[in-house]
Amino acid sequence: MILSCGIAIAQEKAEKTLEQLSADEVLRLVRYSYTLYDRDFVGRLRKDKLEVPFTLSLQPQYIRFKFDNPPQIIHLNTTNDQFFLKEVYAGKDGPVEPSRYGETIRGTDVTYDDLSMRFLYWPNARIIGEEKVKTRECWIVEIRNPDGHGQYGTVRVWVDKGSGGMMTMVGYDNQGNAIRVFEVLHGKKIEDIWMVDQMRVETFDPKTRKRISHTYIEILDTAPTIRVPEEKKK
Repeated sequence: MILSCGIAIAQEKAEKTLEQLSADEVLRLVRYSYTLYDRDFVGRLRKDKLEVPFTLSLQPQYIRFKFDNPPQIIHLNTTNDQFFLKEVYAGKDGPVEPSRYGETIRGTDVTYDDLSMRFLYWPNARIIGEEKVKTRECWIVEIRNPDGHGQYGTVRVWVDKGSGGMMTMVGYDNQGNAIRVFEVLHGKKIEDIWMVDQMRVETFDPKTRKRISHTYIEILDTAPTIRVPEEKKK
């Protein structure tokens, strides 16, 4: 789900040192890693005994998750700063209502905001520190929710300086309580792409700070990639 973006890092380094990168530029590296390759993957959401298969489609213009039984597509448009989230479900095709951004998907801990990682497109990020995560030097980037939609008031992202990939994410409610934690657990090379293939998403009680449940997001393999030419879409 999260690709290594060494090319992007190299390009940024050619123009600026790591210390000169702004928070928005750091997030751009993370976003770039999602759309670096035009490729489809098969994966699953796994919570206890529940397994939810999906197909992930990455393109420069969008990130798309496709589910079956029943059919559902969740689609994030990445071409502008509006981070437009839409859904195809039950015969309807239209935007996801902002009031639903915090809804969990198919009985897992993962919400619409989490799956699309819409928070990576929020403006006015700032670097609040640096820290090692699993021996990797990381920036800590804080982003405040610009529209108030969804569960998160603030999100903090730990970004690997070497690859530009996200190592950890903590989502806070409007009272500053941590309610969800993403953690990268494993990465591997799938064909010619180095990518994170397992993340854990943990949900916490904001009052007791105890973990309530957790879900794994796993990428299993590449999928046949079929693209419809633009002229045939019309």
